This record gives sequence, structure tokens and C-alpha cells, in this order.
Amino acid sequence: MNRANFIVDTEKCIGCTSCVKVCPGGVLSLNSSKKAEITDFKQFGWNGCWKCEHCLAVCPTGAISIFGHKPESSLPAAEREITASVLDSLIANRHSCRRFKDKNVDAVMISEILGRLADAPNGGNKQQVEFTLIDDKEQMNRFRRIAYSRMEALAKQGIYPKGFDQASYEDMKQWEKTVRPDMLFCGAPHICIPHAPLGHGEPVQDVIIAGTYFELLCASRGLGAIMMTFPLGALEQMPDIRAKLNIPKNHYIGMIIGFGYPEIKYARGVQREMEQNRIHRLTF
Repeated sequence: MNRANFIVDTEKCIGCTSCVKVCPGGVLSLNSSKKAEITDFKQFGWNGCWKCEHCLAVCPTGAISIFGHKPESSLPAAEREITASVLDSLIANRHSCRRFKDKNVDAVMISEILGRLADAPNGGNKQQVEFTLIDDKEQMNRFRRIAYSRMEALAKQGIYPKGFDQASYEDMKQWEKTVRPDMLFCGAPHICIPHAPLGHGEPVQDVIIAGTYFELLCASRGLGAIMMTFPLGALEQMPDIRAKLNIPKNHYIGMIIGFGYPEIKYARGVQREMEQNRIHRLTF
């Protein structure tokens, strides 16, 4: 049974073995005619096809299709001279956005970003990261009011988010007068929460990577984003409100990402420098 719908155009296949060498599941080989073929496997994963599509991507002649995906439909690889400067600029010009416009992000743009996250690296290509969204600003405002009100009530009882005491909590409150309109979610009109089930695969790494890619994808489209851990600590103190997010208790959550159209436009990138004492080169 060809579970992966692996198809080889034998006229195009040159038997170069590139697909064989990049297949992590080891299910590809050359047949007696020196053409690529797939071995039958019982299930996707460790002892079968990883659904990584490396075979489709690596074939120099575009001979391989898989899962109904054809090579001519793939995004072409960009030239290094272009990608290096673009990515350098994105990283230097991305900033933690703490002030947003009171405006919904276009739904098509959000769908495009989430769709592109299917290409983000993840352990064993298990694709186990899920994304919980509040993508309507009115819904976000309702959730914000509920959580903020409870957070304030707890603070009056001397109960603060993990890692915060009265002094640091009051500092956060002071910043509402300048940097951020609300200390809990920075006034973000939307939030995205990547999360993954604990117990198998690499949930922690996968979630952090997904969040990082989400932020860069936002930056590439002119959106502002901020990775927040403070609201995670706050929501831990109010489990009934956290439950409204409908995220299973056995899922790892690394951050809550606020995003939207930025209120303040930055004129240029930053110029941070890497301290050499942070770089450790090994010799043996």
C-alpha cells in the first residue's frame, strides 16, 4: 500500500539517490531499474514515512510527488545574496511591540502565517504543536477584562504571578502610564498560544521554535508581536479563567504571543553587538 501517495516520474528520475540519502525513515531505495521507489510501511513516524517531504524537495529533476503535492507547486529557493540580507534586516528590525492599533488583523494574513508554520522545524516532524488563538479584538477585550480584574483582586490579597512580589508588580503598573496600555497583555488585539502535549516527542523545543517562527512571520508582514510570560504566571493563579482557553492541562505552554498592527513605527534596526565572552569555541 502506498500510504504516502509517493509517485515517481520515471522519465525524469535519474537515479541520483539524493532522495534515498535524505529520507529519515529509510523507506526509499532504488529499484532494479535505478528508479526511486518507496517500501511499504505500517504507520507514519519512526519506522515509516516522516511526512517531511524531503524527497520532493531534494529531487534535482522534479521527478517526485508525494501526498498529492507536486514539485512545480513548491516555493522556489531564494538566492543566498537575497535571503541573508532580508533575514538580517528582519531580525534587526523586529522589536517587542507593546502598543498596538485597535484594529483586527486581516483574517487571510493570520491564516497565511499559521499555514506557513507547518514548515517550522519540530522533533521527528511529528507536527504536534497546536495553536490557540483569540483573533477578534472584541473577544480579546472581553478576555482581557476578565483576567485583569481577577489579577487585581488577587494582588490586593497579596497574591502575585509567579516570580513577582508587590514591588515588581507595582513597577509593572507604573509602566502602564508610558510603555504599555495594560500590564497583562500589552493591549494586544490578538494572542496566539503555541502548545504541545507532554510525554512524547520534543514538546518544549517544538513550542519555543514555533513561537519564534510565528514572531518572525509577523515581522515579515509588518505586524508587531511580543512574547509574554507574565500572563502565564498570572493565569496560573486563576485556573478557572485559564480553563477558558481550552488548552489541555498536559500541554506545555512556553509563552503567550500578543500580535497586531503596531501603533508605533520604528525608523530603523537596532545595533546590538555580541559580547565575545558569550561565545565559547571548543577544541579537542
